[in-house]
Amino acid sequence: MKKINKVLGLLLIVLLVTGVWGTTALAATVNDDQTITLKIIHTNDIHSRYTYSAQNNTLGFAKLKTIINQETPDLVVDAGDIFHGQSFATIENGGSIAELMAAVGYDAMAPGNHDFNYGSARLLQLGTMANTKILANNVTYSESGNLFFSDDYLIKEIVVADEVIKIGVFGLISPDIYSDTAPANVAGLSFGTQESVIATAQQAVAALEAQDCDVIVALTHIGDSDNGTLMRSDAIAEGAPGIDVIVDGHTHDVENRDVNGTLIVQTGCYFGAVGEVEITLKNDLALAARIDSAEAANIGVVPAEATAEIIATEIPAEVISSEDDILAENLIAEINTEAAPLDDDALVAAVADIQTDQAAVSYTVVSKTETLTTVAQATDDVIPADPTVAALTAAIEAREDPIKKQVVGNTPVKLGGSTDNIWQDVRLGELNLGRALSDSYRFVTGAEIAAENAGGIRAQIPAGDINKGQVIDVLPFGNYLVTKSVSGADIKKMLETSIEIGINNQIANDKNDNSWPGNSGSYLQWSGITAQYDLAKPIGQRVFSARVGGVDLDPNRSYTIACNNYLATSSDYPGLKTAAIINEYSACDEAFISYLQNAGHDRFMAAINNANVTKGTAPQPASNPQPAQSAQKKSANNPRTGYGPWPWTMMLRSVAYLAVW
Repeated sequence: MKKINKVLGLLLIVLLVTGVWGTTALAATVNDDQTITLKIIHTNDIHSRYTYSAQNNTLGFAKLKTIINQETPDLVVDAGDIFHGQSFATIENGGSIAELMAAVGYDAMAPGNHDFNYGSARLLQLGTMANTKILANNVTYSESGNLFFSDDYLIKEIVVADEVIKIGVFGLISPDIYSDTAPANVAGLSFGTQESVIATAQQAVAALEAQDCDVIVALTHIGDSDNGTLMRSDAIAEGAPGIDVIVDGHTHDVENRDVNGTLIVQTGCYFGAVGEVEITLKNDLALAARIDSAEAANIGVVPAEATAEIIATEIPAEVISSEDDILAENLIAEINTEAAPLDDDALVAAVADIQTDQAAVSYTVVSKTETLTTVAQATDDVIPADPTVAALTAAIEAREDPIKKQVVGNTPVKLGGSTDNIWQDVRLGELNLGRALSDSYRFVTGAEIAAENAGGIRAQIPAGDINKGQVIDVLPFGNYLVTKSVSGADIKKMLETSIEIGINNQIANDKNDNSWPGNSGSYLQWSGITAQYDLAKPIGQRVFSARVGGVDLDPNRSYTIACNNYLATSSDYPGLKTAAIINEYSACDEAFISYLQNAGHDRFMAAINNANVTKGTAPQPASNPQPAQSAQKKSANNPRTGYGPWPWTMMLRSVAYLAVW
């Protein structure tokens, strides 16, 4: 924190009057007890939900802008996964979301794994379009080791009273991203290891402290997974002391906890809430004693009660004391005569020439608190939509509407799960939507078998007409189809692995403690193969029946399998990963549209109605019967009976005796 000298204090008044810096330059609040409060507005994992909907529990950018206008925060940030997710974004490769971000006024963001879905080069473009710094200190070029994003941190200076408070911001993304986006999207990039990411955080904290930052904020797309293997944001808090706030994302949770003196916050997902962190600082030199009305005239800092009067009048040169720099006098004269704001070059030159008092002003953080504004709280009477952002949203929708509304098919039933949570349902069992998608891949490629990973299915489709926008919402990643030749033995291993993933997903869902496996999205939806499995059997030996085309799966034969290019490289299925690609085909959404238009009603209905992989009981092995034993011959020598054959003489005696009797 730096104390501003007389001339700079006066210059800041000039800048406020002329509107060069606007209200954000003096947004921090000096409280009655002379503490200073900073505000941070934050979002995460929006996944391109862009508009207000009470039914869908989304707040939207227009209401976010109103919150920003109402709260006048000192920093507006996002923790990733914002550019991708629904047709509104994917039709324009994220450009529509970037426009809205620019209109809202984000300062910085950390990239999420899904923000790379259009490719790393496009992500750089989106950051420029959004007028937002993308910060990820652990993302480097694999060969050179240089940072991929142009900025390693953001330092934002907030003017309050006669001091400048510096907020330093850096970013991190989970090093586990390699399994969360297609390899081609991050080709040539390195994200480090869990150990190196902590070291990177330590270096960033040290660099920002060296720049005299008073508050340090980390934007992390890492989360708080409880699965025991993925990196967690609290490891950053514990391993890199000195971070005041971690704005987190990735795991779609609501976080509000203190770890090692660091407040970790996360708002959930899908624009269900907007977070606001308030950081209260106390000046150890008793701010109130140094800032009073009598002194304000000398140091050029105007007390609140005089601000309106200054804004309403010209600034006379006489208010500049004799020892002040002549630059300030000339600057005031120029503004008073021309009545026009400084251009950017003049402002930079003027500020550069002003010397500041280098005496450091110490402070302590009194408190850090987090509050959420939810969709339920954001009613129109309390938080109306900002008209400018609402108009921009409508304009984007209008230009995309003709594409999204093209009807491409029809379904008599809902395509999806038993709840409205498709993310969960598609990881817990086979869905009619998953079967239809996989069947479309077989239809387009002619493959014998097809599979779609659960993580690739992002939305449901209600009964009725199906339009192109809905298909893109289901398959938003732009993945394309490939075919590979895989042995029957490896196909069976894929079945076994998928079943095991599904079991672990169900355990996590039942526990409801955020312990979902990191590979939960690798659960498979199938077509072209039927199988039964017995949960009573050991892991890897549960499938007791598998048939392709009505014939038992042959472990020694090769089968053609179709899948998306992401699944084709999954380390969860090494037999599939190492198999050579036979051919590449259209995008997955295009394949599904072709299927809906050309496969025919009967095939579509068969796919959605007939389960492929089901639970059962393995037949018991046939008993091994023993050969029948011949009747045991009785004899006098038989120790078990003690009886032997009667001699003829004894029989005759018995007959004679009976005759006499």
